[in-house]
Order: sequence, then C-alpha cells, then structure tokens
Amino acid sequence: MASPAINQLNARNSTGPRSVEGKAVTRFNAMKHGLDAASLVIPGEDPAELARLAEDFHREYAPQGAVEIELVEIITRSTWFQHRYARLEAQLFQTIVRKLDDPDATLADAYYHDAAGPNVMGKLFRRQSAAQRDFNKALADLQRLQKARLALDLFTASAPKTAPQPPAGPPDLPHPHPKPVPGQPWVGSEPLSWRL
Repeated sequence: MASPAINQLNARNSTGPRSVEGKAVTRFNAMKHGLDAASLVIPGEDPAELARLAEDFHREYAPQGAVEIELVEIITRSTWFQHRYARLEAQLFQTIVRKLDDPDATLADAYYHDAAGPNVMGKLFRRQSAAQRDFNKALADLQRLQKARLALDLFTASAPKTAPQPPAGPPDLPHPHPKPVPGQPWVGSEPLSWRL
C-alpha cells in the first residue's frame, strides 16, 4: 500500500487534461448511456438538428419575456429527448433480438426476454412518458400565458389613449350634511372636523 505522501505526489501528476482540446476529448469518458448527460447533444446526435428544432419552436411560438422563452426551451428539450428515446427504443430491440439464441426471434420475444430480466424497456418507457408530460405541461402553460398576454394587448389597445384628469381643486358640490346652526343638535353622521 502506498503511503499518503506518495499518493499526494502521484495526484499532482494526474490532474487530467489541461488544454481545451484535451478536455473536449475526455468530456464523455464517464458516460454510460447518455440519458442523463449534462449536454443536450451526445455522441451520435447532430447539434445542427437540435439547433433547427429550437429555431422552429421559437419561430412558431414567438416567445416574449423570460418565462415564455423558458417554456419554449422546455418544449424543445422534451421533444429532443423524445426523439432520442425513440431511436434508443429501436436500437434496444435490435440489441435484445441479436442476443437471443433463436434466429427466428421476434420483437415480442425481445420484449418478453427484457421484461423477465433487467426491464430496460420499462425504464425507457418511464423516461419517454416523463418527456411527454414535460412537453404537454410546458405547451399548456405557454398557450395560457400567450392567451393572457394577447387579451391584455387587446384590452390596452382598445382603452382610451388619454385618461380623464381629476379636477384640480375641491369639488363645489353641496355637502350631504349641512353644517348645523348653533343650538341645533348634531345628527351623528357629520364629519368629526365640524364638531371641533
């Protein structure tokens, strides 16, 4: 067993890549399947395809403000994940069929084999369902916000351009309670300032 001093010396020499190129090469070293990747684009996916998808959603929904932009981003991400999961599902079935010993194995055989074992397809289905729920919720929230914004825009557009100005001085209207004449009793609903 190495001493702590030797471990510290070795640790100084193994700090990982330092250049931008080296960091880019090792960025995906620990990735097992890419479903939880911090990057939206994993190896085998086209970043330009994600950019086109985001552009299409932004053009279609024309978000205004930070909240609407974030909802469109959620719609984009959940759609991107749904596309990924669909490709992954097809690849999983092919992999399971290849691993079965029967050359006449069907997709149903692959599904049965997986359900009896690791149930990878079930786990993938849960991820697909979560991405679909995220899409549906973000879309509903976005449509609700945009509808409210449109209603507010229509209301402010139909409102008069100049608001009526309040009168400059006190109104010259007769007061509902005339000041009593000295010697008359107070009714009780007069302003307190009159009683002073």
